[in-house]
Amino acid sequence: MKEPHSARRIRKWHWTLPLGLLIGTLWINSTATPTMADGGPASLGLIAQSPWIDNEGDLAIQLRITGDAQDTVLRLGLHPAVDRRGLLALKDNPILEMPESTLSIDVGDIINSAGVASLTLPVSPKGILRSRPGEVSPLTVELLAADGHSLDRLTTPVVHLPLIPAGEAAAHRPLLVTISLNIDGPPPLNPDGRIEPDEATVRYLGAVVDAALDHPSVPVDISLPPATVASLAHSDDLVHARLLADLEAAVQMGSLHLRSSPFVTADPEAWRKAGRPDVHRDLMDHGDQVLNDLLGMAPDRRVSVLGSTAVPATLDLLGRLGAIGHVVSAERLDPRPVTASYGSTYPARLLDSSGVAQPALVADPYLARHLVNPRGSVSAAQHLVADLALLAWSDPTVTRTAIVTMPESLVVDALTLDLVLGAIEDAPFLHLQSLPELFEASLATDAAAAVTYELWPEPVTPVSRRATDRSLAETAVAAYTAILGGPHPDAAALNDLLEVTAAAELDGDAMDAYLSTVYKTVSDVLDKFTTPANQSVRLTARRADLPFTIHNGLNTNARVVLVLQSDGRLDFPEGEAIEAILVPGRNRIAVPVRARTSGDARLRVTVRSPDDARLLQLQSIQLMVRTTSLPGVGVALFIGALAVLAIWWIRLARVRSRRT
Repeated sequence: MKEPHSARRIRKWHWTLPLGLLIGTLWINSTATPTMADGGPASLGLIAQSPWIDNEGDLAIQLRITGDAQDTVLRLGLHPAVDRRGLLALKDNPILEMPESTLSIDVGDIINSAGVASLTLPVSPKGILRSRPGEVSPLTVELLAADGHSLDRLTTPVVHLPLIPAGEAAAHRPLLVTISLNIDGPPPLNPDGRIEPDEATVRYLGAVVDAALDHPSVPVDISLPPATVASLAHSDDLVHARLLADLEAAVQMGSLHLRSSPFVTADPEAWRKAGRPDVHRDLMDHGDQVLNDLLGMAPDRRVSVLGSTAVPATLDLLGRLGAIGHVVSAERLDPRPVTASYGSTYPARLLDSSGVAQPALVADPYLARHLVNPRGSVSAAQHLVADLALLAWSDPTVTRTAIVTMPESLVVDALTLDLVLGAIEDAPFLHLQSLPELFEASLATDAAAAVTYELWPEPVTPVSRRATDRSLAETAVAAYTAILGGPHPDAAALNDLLEVTAAAELDGDAMDAYLSTVYKTVSDVLDKFTTPANQSVRLTARRADLPFTIHNGLNTNARVVLVLQSDGRLDFPEGEAIEAILVPGRNRIAVPVRARTSGDARLRVTVRSPDDARLLQLQSIQLMVRTTSLPGVGVALFIGALAVLAIWWIRLARVRSRRT
């Protein structure tokens, strides 16, 4: 067996019986648990069970008995078979029919020093414990005190495989099953630029990867947080490096089927409603790029798993991003399917904002709820296997499908996930497929029977304020990027911070911390540009180039625009805006001007970012321009003098002519 990437990995084992597979783990021997000698109230725990039995098979069970169980007795009873409704009720202390058969065993005869009782129980239609092929029957295990009163009780379903005649085996079709997991987590990038993967997210991801590698024939559909995966690549922790390598291996071998997911957790409907669907689009594109680069596999966008807030317009958005079909919980449909809680996955049509029907699969939300069981991981896995068996046997002559989708708030523990995958991997009544494969199979067999529904969403958490604040910061970063002349590592770092602000895990204060970092960085850059104090310049010609000096304190070139303003006494032959590239250090720029009159004129030179809005002001200085002599005035005076002289000469010539 492959060594785990973490020392916390739970080692697993399977005990194969002649006619059944016992699900269990070595966890029972490595976890400190009180035994009978410890005293206290006695209790039962299911730590291993055969997931199913053959017709004449033995049922293997292991129980942990804690507390004071001196002189106690185990009473086992196998009750009449249940349907899916009855199975769902087993977790809630149901009132069951009287058992069809019972068996009592002294605890002292079967318990070991670790407090574990191992039982091998013969089960058959006519045995001590009676069960019939093709049924799921509740088994109650009750711990009784010496005086007969009950100390604890648990109930677990027994799955009895059907008898299929050899000639009919080909007609019995297995249930097509997909396990679909969502892994979310807070962004690893902190406002100060440090990258710290969230440990809870890493542990969950590690558990999924380990389970996938241990059960390679089970194609688990998974939505990963690309930001977390990217943080593993930046980490110096060897555990993180090993996890990334294992994740890549699981993806490459097909144990994990990547579903496209945003770079950080984001609700597409929330951003669409805020007028920024581009935010979700960009997050999806970035997420796909990261996973493709690090894992060598492009995520699949063909089938989306709709969130609880999806509306018809959400379908439009997801369709533009590549989705051709959707998976929706029966709880999110209007009208709600009457068989939603007790039926398998089936095709449907969802109306988008234009009234066009989009193909979809309706998922039974109750399948995943089996995985949250107060009796622990073994009980959770056994209930899910029993439910899938009932779905498979309800009509085995037709192709049926089931998608086990995890609710957004549900995190499956490592042991439960491993037991579930191990059980369904070997189940003879199941066939495991990836989500796109199951989607195509379902539509191919039953598309004509698809029912049209409208979506019944939950209220969306508004992000309007977040969208506005983000838009303002984006404008500032775009102007900063323009100063740097285009893509630049410093600008990329700010864009990374902006991207994180879309994360659903962030509240308003957390988002403000990221924006504050962005604005402070931009502000610090503006302070890198300095000019001399306000000064006076003397012009001796009507047209000249004024010297303007500015210092660039960055270690890179900077693109700027010089915006020129006068009090009306100066013109700017080459326009009121001059683009310039400032090299690091001192820069001397010639500013062409033309004086309209002599005397004093005021000139303001403002250095701004070169974006269209010229948003960022780097510096502003006022110059006093004094024009003392203009060649044009001298010429005018000369011409005027010549004119006066000419008039005087003409008059003089006339006087002389009269005298003559």
